[in-house]
Amino acid sequence: MRGFPQRPAWAEIDLGAIGHNIRQFKQHVSSQTRLMAIVKADGYGHGAVEVAREAVAAGVSFLGVGMVEEALELRENGIDTPILILGFTPKAYAPYLCQYNLTPTVFTPEEADAFAEAALRAGNDLAVHVKVDTGMGRVGCFPCEDADGFISHVASLPGLSLTGLYTHFAAADDPDATYTRWQLERFLKLIARLEARGIHIPVKHAANSAGAISHPETHLDMVRLGISVYGLYPADEVCRREVKLRPAMSLKAKVIFVKDVPAGTKVSYGCTYVTERAARIATLPLGYGDGYPRHLSNCGQVLIHGRRAPVVGRVCMDLTMIDVQDIAEVSAGDEVVLFGRQGDAFLSVDEVARWIDTINYEVVTRISRRIPRVYLRGD
Repeated sequence: MRGFPQRPAWAEIDLGAIGHNIRQFKQHVSSQTRLMAIVKADGYGHGAVEVAREAVAAGVSFLGVGMVEEALELRENGIDTPILILGFTPKAYAPYLCQYNLTPTVFTPEEADAFAEAALRAGNDLAVHVKVDTGMGRVGCFPCEDADGFISHVASLPGLSLTGLYTHFAAADDPDATYTRWQLERFLKLIARLEARGIHIPVKHAANSAGAISHPETHLDMVRLGISVYGLYPADEVCRREVKLRPAMSLKAKVIFVKDVPAGTKVSYGCTYVTERAARIATLPLGYGDGYPRHLSNCGQVLIHGRRAPVVGRVCMDLTMIDVQDIAEVSAGDEVVLFGRQGDAFLSVDEVARWIDTINYEVVTRISRRIPRVYLRGD
């Protein structure tokens, strides 16, 4: 709401980091290889529209989303870059694909036929990409002779323009590249069979962030950059010397209340934390309703005055408590960093993810829209 005071809990998004990360990959891949920025799930929690604009300005030629609704948000905000819908698109959405010039993924004849009919009614060809399941076990046609026939069918449909063919790696972040090489080999064999049948598809793509960083042989015509756009690596095992990324999101809040309590004081629901000594408890105005994980109860840490303070008691829907007894002169209004940098101190998204046995992707994408995003540009 314009003019309304900002909530004392927010996420800072460094658009300069987004641009930096894209440019790192432009230097890493061949000049003939295109870049796609994946901005699904509201740009992994960073804000799809703002990230998409920055990514396009930095040099990506394609955007990827999970569903039609995400693509429409980009179009309605003036973004005209080609958009690939990576997920399933029901037949009922076909008119919107044509109206908004969106590229769906197809992997069944039913959707392909419906999209072709809609394109003929609209009077213009609709670009589509076919997805091949070389070993992920989700959606996509298997790269067998049946796939050859299906892809030939798609290529022959009036109204459709088969502009892309792609697959997705299941374990490109694994130091043992055996499975990734096997998937790539299956994909390349399918491409060779199609070429022999006279089916030439302009854009073949397979590499995700891990593939783009660690497996240059997978780059092909385009690489799909997901978590790496946001300055996070897909796994600890991925070589970080190849591409130097800068995290784009920091989660921050201001202390809203501080009180001194005696030893034996119970904190938060379930009384799961009891002070063993006199303590100072500071309360922060965010909780699991904002996407700050409840699993961080009694195990998480935050930065305040450049030092670490523990999360104590259960994280509530709207509030989180920390113990600041060992940090001098904490008062209401002081800045707290739940992940990100504060002065010389740094608390990474990866560390937060390890505390709750999850992945960095989940930590950033779960930050809800209750948390305002503040966009800035770092050095």
